[in-house]
Amino acid sequence: MLIDTHCHYNHERLENEIEACLLRAEADDVKQCIVVGFNRDSSEAAVKLAERYPKQVYAAVGVHPHDSKHWNTDTEEWFRQISLHPAVVAIGEIGLDFHYDFSPRPDQYAAFRSQMRLAKEVSLPVILHCREAYPETLAILAEPEFAEVRGVMHCWAGSVEEAKQTTALGYWLGIGGTLTFKNAEAVRASAVAVPLTSLLVETDAPYLAPMPHRGKRNEPAYTRLVAERLAELRALPYSEIAHITTKNARTCFPKLR
Repeated sequence: MLIDTHCHYNHERLENEIEACLLRAEADDVKQCIVVGFNRDSSEAAVKLAERYPKQVYAAVGVHPHDSKHWNTDTEEWFRQISLHPAVVAIGEIGLDFHYDFSPRPDQYAAFRSQMRLAKEVSLPVILHCREAYPETLAILAEPEFAEVRGVMHCWAGSVEEAKQTTALGYWLGIGGTLTFKNAEAVRASAVAVPLTSLLVETDAPYLAPMPHRGKRNEPAYTRLVAERLAELRALPYSEIAHITTKNARTCFPKLR
């Protein structure tokens, strides 16, 4: 079986197709998924979906760097309370995005560190968003205050050296549809440069559909295409990739049942 460790059934492009998507995922060996929040509303929606589909869906709750400017003490307390829900397996997605800078960088840093502290407080892993900010993100992960926090660097797009630094800190790399893209050599190089025990598979649906669906709406069933490409790169049977990445997901997210 496979676990899609990062999808967005809480996105408008998927919300009306969830049951059909779940059936297609099941048919393609994707038995479970984590629906990841990116603000308060989407986090609440992720939890409601986990309640509605308790055997297949789990939730992560957090504020994306794009919305960091809205982080405040009231928001923090709301996330503290919802993070205690039994279906919440992680704090995320959180991090830094210096590509768009939709929130000022000081706000991004503040919200990121605050949510890292929250993850530490409630003993949950983190799901990290990092775009054009790998050195800055790695520096925060390496701060002594966060030595006990673990999680996944979602939608891996860094260099091999950054991949090695990330896994050395005890974090996993989230490998998604970009693994299949023609020009994504750095992603493929990272996927073979680190131990297989440091890799998770994901889709980021509805974004970043793998080949041959690139440019179309992504969905969790396509996790299998990512796993099959990873198997080719690692010269291993698909069944072994499925077994190991599922084991990795349960290690990274202990609340997954």
